[in-house]
Amino acid sequence: MQFDFDELVDRKNSNSYKWQVQADELPMWVADMDFKTAPCVVKAIEKRLLQDAFGYSIVSDDFKQSIIHWWQHRHHWTIQPAWILFCTGAIPAISSMVRKLTEPNDKIVVLSPIYNIFYNSISNNQREIIESPMLYSEGNYQIDFADLEKS
Repeated sequence: MQFDFDELVDRKNSNSYKWQVQADELPMWVADMDFKTAPCVVKAIEKRLLQDAFGYSIVSDDFKQSIIHWWQHRHHWTIQPAWILFCTGAIPAISSMVRKLTEPNDKIVVLSPIYNIFYNSISNNQREIIESPMLYSEGNYQIDFADLEKS
């Protein structure tokens, strides 16, 4: 599927949470897109709207198969349906992983800069944050492996 990711949508004055900033500020703190929604996504939402009733949905096998296909197509890696868990968003997912994979007072290395709320997912679960700043050079960030090794 081809999609034009160069076509921006002006979301100022549209009740966009992201764009509640001063005229000279650039909002880079929330993952909120300024691109048109892909037609296939709009079509799927329209189809769901025509069902006339809404409620809690299950995670279908089709949903899991689409993820499996994406990983296989993009990264040539076959994942199993049992490995896929549904979560309501990145922050709840990170918090859950912190609780499942570590113990209270464990140390967790964070490569920064990152979205500041990720820190809360660690500290709110009684884990210690170890920061390893990435190197910035010529417009790109790279992992500072020497610093990461020390961490």
